Formats: sequence, structure tokens, C-alpha cells
Amino acid sequence: MAIQRFELELLDKKMISPNTMHLSFKRADNLELDYIAGQFVTFMFEPKSDKANSGKPKRRSYSIATMDKSVDSIDIAISYIKGGIASEHLFNAEKGDKFNVMGPAGRLILKEEEIQRVILVGTGTGIAPYRAMLPALAEQSSLQVEILLGVQYRQDALYADDFIEYANNYDHISFKACLSREEQPLKKHEVKGYVQNQFDDLALIPGEDVIYLCGNPDMIDDAFANLTTAGFDSKSVRREKYISSN
Repeated sequence: MAIQRFELELLDKKMISPNTMHLSFKRADNLELDYIAGQFVTFMFEPKSDKANSGKPKRRSYSIATMDKSVDSIDIAISYIKGGIASEHLFNAEKGDKFNVMGPAGRLILKEEEIQRVILVGTGTGIAPYRAMLPALAEQSSLQVEILLGVQYRQDALYADDFIEYANNYDHISFKACLSREEQPLKKHEVKGYVQNQFDDLALIPGEDVIYLCGNPDMIDDAFANLTTAGFDSKSVRREKYISSN
């Protein structure tokens, strides 16, 4: 799939956590945006020209979080960082505003392969690509799907309702929100602790299970080190790091 350059037009936006916004866009030229669930698009923001950046565009990439590919729009999630060029542009954007974008790109996609179980691990907005995968995962009833979201507090659990709905409706899909700092009593689908510390409870099998890691680089490095020590090779652990440079 060739990487394209085009404009996205903002259709709608809403807060989905105290610090995270969900935004919906369409192509400004009304053409279809062809993508694979798990891929991302890259926004190009024009900074003020100065000696430090020489006016070069700043690129920020966001996973496509759209669940329904039949609609002519795509969704992304972005966490706010004070002073961040993407945060200031997107959080203050109004309906109809247009943005220069390139994509889709990325290899954190589901593959046609003979496996019994896939574990999808994400922290913060790193859960977004798995939301886009939910409809396809629902159709693969022979594949056991474990989805783990790592956040500090319940209020930060992005798209949890969507994952819980699928876990409740499809026996082969399970979902856990791993809350590292939550002090309130845990609810169904919640566990206490860091997401990468949940692997022991899954009885992972090297050579059979496939693990996807997306989000905080520290989580990914820690999880990858633990998994390789446990016998997993790099082909079975697929990674995409999110750098907090919004």
C-alpha cells in the first residue's frame, strides 16, 4: 500500500479521558482512505520559522482507531502535552479545519498465520490500533485474543467500553485494564499493576503465542526483555513505540 500525501478535514472531537481527545476526520478531497487496521497516519505541522527549526514541518504519527471501515472517516486519539505542537493544533482545532497528512504506514497489523493465541498489549493511546482490529478479531473465533491496556487510573482507560463490549459478546476475546495507581476497588475486567507484569498469569508459550506491544517505550523495552528471556524471538514480539513529543 503506497504512502500518500493528502489533507484531512476535522469532523468532530471529544474528550475521552481528562487528558486525551478523540478526533474524527475525513479526506478533504472526499476520496477513500485505504488502510489496514493497526496502521497510522502522520500529521505534518508547520512551526514558526526560526534558527532552531528553519521552518521544517514537525511530524507526529497517530494510530488509526476507527472500528467501522465502512464509514468515510478515520479516528485518532491524542494525549495533551502543554506546548506540544500537535497538542496545540489539534486540541484547539475547529470543525472544518484541514491538516496535511501522509500515510497510511506501519506494520503493526494482523497477519494471516497459523497461531492459536495473540496477546495485544498497549499503554495509553497505544491501545488505539487494537480498537481498529476488533471487528476483524471478532470474526476469528478459532484465535484466542488477550487484550491488555495499561494506564495509571480507571479514568485513563481509553476505549475500555468498546473492548469490554467485545469481550462480553465474543468468548474468544478477553480484556483487562491494568491500573498501576488506582486506589478505588477494582471492577470486572480490571487488575492492579503494570501491564507487562500480567504475562505470568497468561502462561505464555514461546513458538506458539504472538505478542503485540504498542505505547510507552519503557513498557515495550521492559516487556520485550522479559519475553526474550522467556524464550520468545523477535518475530513473535511485534513492537511500535509511542514517543511523547506531541
